[in-house]
Amino acid sequence: MCRHDEGSMASKLEKSKVVKEAGGVGMILIDETDQGVAIPFVIPSAIVRSKTGEQILSYVNSTRFAVLYLI
Repeated sequence: MCRHDEGSMASKLEKSKVVKEAGGVGMILIDETDQGVAIPFVIPSAIVRSKTGEQILSYVNSTRFAVLYLI
């Protein structure tokens, strides 16, 4: 899970590179902008709004072995 702040200078592509370099195989990006816009990533990724992101984080923090599927 990553959060993109509007004022952030880090690109969404760069965020996916950092996740990949850390061993991640997918990324969920919480972002209120660019909904419905194709954005390149280096790993499978999904962009969700804050409300959905908070629900996902709540689930991840509520279980020891969280499993998420990007469909």
